[in-house]
Amino acid sequence: MAPSASPPMPPPSLRQRKVMGASMFVAAAAAPTAAATVATTGAASKFPPHHTLTSLSVTHVQFLQNDIVSKLMAYITLSPLGILCGYAAVIITSRDLKPTIMFAGQIANEVVNQVLKRLVKQARPTEYLGDGYGMPSSHSQFMAYFAVYTMILMYRSPSTPDFLMPHIVSTAVFVWAALVVYSRVHLYYHTWQQVVAGTIAGAAFALIYYFIIQNILRPTGIFDKIVNHPWMKLLYVRDTDAIADVAKYDWEMWQQFQKSSRVKTE
Repeated sequence: MAPSASPPMPPPSLRQRKVMGASMFVAAAAAPTAAATVATTGAASKFPPHHTLTSLSVTHVQFLQNDIVSKLMAYITLSPLGILCGYAAVIITSRDLKPTIMFAGQIANEVVNQVLKRLVKQARPTEYLGDGYGMPSSHSQFMAYFAVYTMILMYRSPSTPDFLMPHIVSTAVFVWAALVVYSRVHLYYHTWQQVVAGTIAGAAFALIYYFIIQNILRPTGIFDKIVNHPWMKLLYVRDTDAIADVAKYDWEMWQQFQKSSRVKTE
């Protein structure tokens, strides 16, 4: 007896079609999510383990949460980095030996600080703030050198026609240095003894370094030989140490250039 043909399947109802459509939509939406999860997991596996990572202590500053003064001190304690950027900008744009010599002294001052820290070997006030030894404070020594050397350059020429500028600049760098020194104590990175020692070391080094440059090295003519070297001439390197007011000198040169330009146009 021949098997009877199975009756045809009834078409799905409207409710069944809605359920099937919703299931297909969920599956389609879940596919990219699953792929993204796999991709993210694969990318995350390429990252180094968190316990192998560290922060750059030069820019990593901790401060008290929800404390405006503490946060302000954190910004101030990072401000010496702006001085390094300023050195680079002035040296590149002016091509002058005077700021270059000052910057070389700044680097030498840092070397002296590291030597002193390894000789004294005094710990910081806390174990979890800062790296290395704390005596003397490198931030304090850095700012003291910068402030004292700047003030020397401001006041060394009594014939400077601009009377107010030396006072304004000297006051600004003194206040700036004092704030940085205080910030190191406020943020518990150093003790008062460590920042005072750093300030004294930086100021003393600035005085000694300036004396060596002006009274020992400059009379030998070494800086004249440097600026007269063929390579230095190609770079237009100059030495404005003998000019009392460089800003006025540059302005007068600009005035002469303007006058000559007008004559040519006329």
